[in-house]
Amino acid sequence: MTRDSIPAEIKRAVLVEAGHRCAIPTCRATTTEIAHIVPWAETHDNSFGNLISLCPNCHTRFDQKKEIDRLAIKMYKSNLGILNNRYGEFERRLFEVLAKSGDRVFVLGTAGDLLVANAIKDGFFEDKKVDGGTFFVQGSNGFAKHFPTTFTYWVTDAGVEFIRRFADGADIS
Repeated sequence: MTRDSIPAEIKRAVLVEAGHRCAIPTCRATTTEIAHIVPWAETHDNSFGNLISLCPNCHTRFDQKKEIDRLAIKMYKSNLGILNNRYGEFERRLFEVLAKSGDRVFVLGTAGDLLVANAIKDGFFEDKKVDGGTFFVQGSNGFAKHFPTTFTYWVTDAGVEFIRRFADGADIS
């Protein structure tokens, strides 16, 4: 049987889902291929749910060398949906950096609290309220407020576990 080509709109959706990068969070290479999670030869399935964006190296490690198993690839696919719908690009990149570095403390500048708001809500980061610079605003109507210019965060135990599971391709739901 001749293999059907993957429709362009499905390829585009798979690439957009992964940010035009390898879906494996510890890789994230920018050169990508579309991989079948369950081989086409078994399913003849070119649907969005059966496709994932992988770099050529990870694709080979999955399809040919079997160094990455199907369950892990399914988790990476599932985790993409959660990450893309819950966390912003900054939070996702920060998870990647923290996964590689293992750091438990980080500092963000102005509006840092907005950039990690969902991770804070989920209990992954704790604002340590370290005194630092502030920006003072005073209006002619009596409004006066100090706005912080830095935020110091601690990665909680729940955050460490989430980031570990994210980096390992384990279920993060």
